Amino acid sequence: MPLVRALRRYKRRGSVRFHMPGHKGRGKFEDFGKLFKKNLFRWDVTELPGLDNLHEPQGVIKKAEEMLARLYGTDRSFFLVNGSTSGVLAMMGAALNPGDSVIISRASHRSVLSGLVLTGARPVYVMPEWDEELGVYTQITPEVLRKVIKENPGARAIVITNPTYQGFCPDLKEICEIARQNNMLVLVDEAHGPHLAFSPHLPPTAGDFEVDAWVQSPHKMLSSLTQSAWLHVKGERIDKERLSSYLGMVTSTSPSYILMASLDYARALMERRGRHLVEKALNMAGIARTFINKHTDFYCAGDELKGRAGISDIDLSRLMVNVSGAGFTGFEVENLLRRKFNIYAEYADLCNVYFLVTSGNNSKDIRNLIDALIDISKHKIKYKDYRYSSTGQGYTNIHELLVNLSTIMKKLPQKAMEPREVFISRGEWVPLKHAEGRIVKKALVPYPPGVPLLTPGEMVENEDIGVIKRLIEAGCSMQGIDNNNRIYVTVH
Repeated sequence: MPLVRALRRYKRRGSVRFHMPGHKGRGKFEDFGKLFKKNLFRWDVTELPGLDNLHEPQGVIKKAEEMLARLYGTDRSFFLVNGSTSGVLAMMGAALNPGDSVIISRASHRSVLSGLVLTGARPVYVMPEWDEELGVYTQITPEVLRKVIKENPGARAIVITNPTYQGFCPDLKEICEIARQNNMLVLVDEAHGPHLAFSPHLPPTAGDFEVDAWVQSPHKMLSSLTQSAWLHVKGERIDKERLSSYLGMVTSTSPSYILMASLDYARALMERRGRHLVEKALNMAGIARTFINKHTDFYCAGDELKGRAGISDIDLSRLMVNVSGAGFTGFEVENLLRRKFNIYAEYADLCNVYFLVTSGNNSKDIRNLIDALIDISKHKIKYKDYRYSSTGQGYTNIHELLVNLSTIMKKLPQKAMEPREVFISRGEWVPLKHAEGRIVKKALVPYPPGVPLLTPGEMVENEDIGVIKRLIEAGCSMQGIDNNNRIYVTVH
């Protein structure tokens, strides 16, 4: 039982968890942990009399979904057991027809790319702003959106993320106004934002604006179990019956009652104590941010980023710690925290390490994180053995790599085929070093956060190859490349 043994080892380590899921393995939300531990196998049932059916809810599941809709102020809300990915696929399926143009941020999650294959819609990619100092994408700006719509009249919808993995939020109010002026649907991937509605100190949620449909993952920032999610709809512009049909396509016919029960419990908990729990998380994150900025050479982003290109607002329950100024890559610090301090971050990129703070964390977790980062900052040489470079100096030319990465991230790759067209085409594996000019069939994705460098249908250029190689050398995990450094492309 290799997986079971691995999970047992992880549990024995007693790790400090700043990663998903939001319950942080404690389940101490009132009687949540006790309730589910006691009934785990007893509640693993099928569609028995009195337990309703997720695919055609008419009883208790329908009632639970109606209570969820009231909490978030929607016209209809759905329980999802196949993650926010299934919600993204369903809302795109309900909104788009084959050949429709849809405006999409180039930094969208890979599930949006799958939605393009499912629907046969044609993407109009928009480059979000790229912050060279932080080494990350931010968001699409309203100004850029207006320009893209002018160049692509007749686009059916826009798909946008709120917030990003980094916590950056777009100007949703103005984006929705622009969309309405152009008779476009607004679909929002709010997988990382189910908590936004519960504090005035957080950015607004999609439901505060004229959004047609949006998905949320309460397992990420709230207390439900991994793979559980919600889909919300407002207004009459989305055909709810068509949406239900698409949900049926992307949902197991044996949905887990344990996952659905965790969604029901998460909803009830937020209804009773949501404000308190979210404020608790914000307070802990604020303490960590202050100490990190005061006592280390690292920089933890905060409110001061509001107003920078593409950042209308920021989710302060996330800790985005930039370590490049101290000579580290984010991959190195993530590795060091895990191996030396038993602290698990959510993820890292070239310049930053990310920590998700929820009410599942406690003050001891925060203290451990602060102490570890202070120690790393003060004793850089001491930890040379935990760095990726064989010389013990880490990736010494972070700036050069970041410049090259910025060049790649700010340009729109050349699209040679539409997503559905490339999906059904024949493919072959070729060495990355020989892939120049080839059309990508399998996305090349640093994961997490799951934002593709090259998506299916785009052409590989020489500078792409160089940057991908160096990202891997710097410690980045890259999906779409096999163990022999080959990528999957269309057959000539």
